[in-house]
Amino acid sequence: MSLSAALNAARSGMSVTSRWAQTTSNNIANANTASYARRDPTIVTGSTGGVTISEITQAVNTSLDSMYRLEVSRTATQDAVATGLSLYTSKLGDTQSDVTLLTQLTDFQNSLSLMVASPSDSSLQQGAVTDAQELAQSLNTASNDLVDARENALSAARNDISSINDTLADLADMNEQLASGKLSESQKLALGDEITAALDGLAEKIDFTMRTDSKGRMEIYTTGGTALLQGETAETISFDAQTGVLSAGGVDITPGVSGVRGISEGSLAGQVTLYNDIIPEMSAQLDEVARALISVFEESDASLTAGEAGLFTDGGAALTDPVAAGLAARIAVNSAAVPDEGGSAWRIRDGMSATVQGDSNETTQLNAFVDAMSTQTSFDGALGLGESATLSDYMSALITSQNTTRASAETEAETSAAAAMTVQETRLGFMGVNVDDELQQLVAIEQAYSANAQVMTTVMSMLDTLLESF
Repeated sequence: MSLSAALNAARSGMSVTSRWAQTTSNNIANANTASYARRDPTIVTGSTGGVTISEITQAVNTSLDSMYRLEVSRTATQDAVATGLSLYTSKLGDTQSDVTLLTQLTDFQNSLSLMVASPSDSSLQQGAVTDAQELAQSLNTASNDLVDARENALSAARNDISSINDTLADLADMNEQLASGKLSESQKLALGDEITAALDGLAEKIDFTMRTDSKGRMEIYTTGGTALLQGETAETISFDAQTGVLSAGGVDITPGVSGVRGISEGSLAGQVTLYNDIIPEMSAQLDEVARALISVFEESDASLTAGEAGLFTDGGAALTDPVAAGLAARIAVNSAAVPDEGGSAWRIRDGMSATVQGDSNETTQLNAFVDAMSTQTSFDGALGLGESATLSDYMSALITSQNTTRASAETEAETSAAAAMTVQETRLGFMGVNVDDELQQLVAIEQAYSANAQVMTTVMSMLDTLLESF
């Protein structure tokens, strides 16, 4: 090797080690930055023996990225459902709670049984009316709590949509920067970190697939295949609360709808599913309890004529067919039996339409009420709780089912969160910075720099000797 070639090789080596040291130092400085992907220089040997850094790459694994983001989306879906139902189910209680709709139904049933033993006791009559009122009021409260939960789900969905639209707009701007050709190498690498952070955040809201076009720009689609971002064009996501349709650029992407190329995971999917499906079904189940309760006491009340209201009413009126939604929020005790409303508690013994008190020891009507509550009645099987059951059995099934929905969502969220953590550990192991490894590289860089410096010193000394000889 000639002296000039040796000098050029040493000089290129020092240049490479300088840039390598800068890259390694930058890695160490960002060791705790979650979205930072480790930089690795690619060193190549030139035809003249010198070395150069052809490029600096980011440690990225698209498969691990996709796996992590999917698990994050799944976690967010179930967490949204569990969180959205937590307050309602805590008030609803479970089959082991001291005060639930079931215990209040049982208390009312027991009050009627006590009246059978002493039908003339006015305090027992008033106690039964009070228990009936508490049962009706609990149904009112539960129904209103579900209304609140649904409004909260709508509000959370709108917040998610706003965040998603902002993120898609930001990603569209990043696409424009990628396609501009004006970014330096360091700017491209920094932009890559921004994109990773943005996509990780987006995965919490919706599940998606991604690919890159010929210009390196991101193309993002729902898992069903609807475009969300192409080039510098981001579609706007919106939700129609009246129809329950979630759309992207006018294309239906509502989760859970057959034939729709939409989303299926993420907090937005969870909120929309709560709003469209889960909470309406729970409300319908409560309405079915209220309907059955009103119907049982109308059909077993011998004092009533067609169109007259029984002990339990639809806002003071008799049951109608079909029943308008929200019956559980409207159910109330007939004012004819409520002294504070101008009625008389003895009607719970003699019937709601009785005009005068009957025999104080008469139990025929009371026994009819008690028997009706213990007899199986028909329910809407489409609501998933059976087609025939006693009032107490149906109430028990409702409480169990609705608590199970929340508990199952919590369990699935925990399972997906554990899976996401496992994938993230592997992902960080690939893309993250190991400070010990980077420090070892600094030692190797120092040695390489010293060796190249020594070569340059030796070559310069030899050149000086040659020049002195002339």
